[in-house]
Amino acid sequence: MGQILAMTLSKHHIIRCFPALPAVLALGLVSGCDRVTRSAGLTGLVDQVTPAPISPDRLRVTLPEVDAQATLAPVAQRDTTTVWQTLDGITLTFHKGVLTATRGLGEDLMSSDATSTTTMFEGGLENTYYPVIRSYLDGEDQTYFRAYQCRKDLEAEQKIDIDDKTIAARRLKEVCVSPTHSFSNIYWLDGAQSVLRSRQWVSHSVGDMVTERVMR
Repeated sequence: MGQILAMTLSKHHIIRCFPALPAVLALGLVSGCDRVTRSAGLTGLVDQVTPAPISPDRLRVTLPEVDAQATLAPVAQRDTTTVWQTLDGITLTFHKGVLTATRGLGEDLMSSDATSTTTMFEGGLENTYYPVIRSYLDGEDQTYFRAYQCRKDLEAEQKIDIDDKTIAARRLKEVCVSPTHSFSNIYWLDGAQSVLRSRQWVSHSVGDMVTERVMR
């Protein structure tokens, strides 16, 4: 079983990581994360005090722009949506490997619809743009939305190395644009369309997030 790490936040962003801690240690939830997962109908959360990981799976996450990294455990799941968590309560929510929400990173992604992106994974929406709506909180805790038009930009077969294993993967690049901003995401998928590795944009202050499934 992989180890669960803790990310530590400064007032504005993540500044460092604690050393690895035994996986048997309990995870802590902040109340806001509990409300989000409960309202989404996710299962796997026992209560706010010491919830246990729901499987031995682990997810390595790196934030290159703020020099932080951690290994997360899954704490809630419903169908193909999974919530992963650090020991200090940071949570990341993914739908089929596409980031849909973060909590505890500072400028958090409150929500994002991943349906069109996962349809693109499956071969749909070829040579066309599809809408992606993302929501954030402003300085007064008011929700605001950013609308993007996204499309598949590149696709290629590529071998990647994860935990000393070489894996054949399909590399997909997604480009998203709005009148004032643009970003790109890259996904590496296996033959079952599962995301093995990704580089996904979170927000202006957090930057990109690199994820990698731990290979057991």
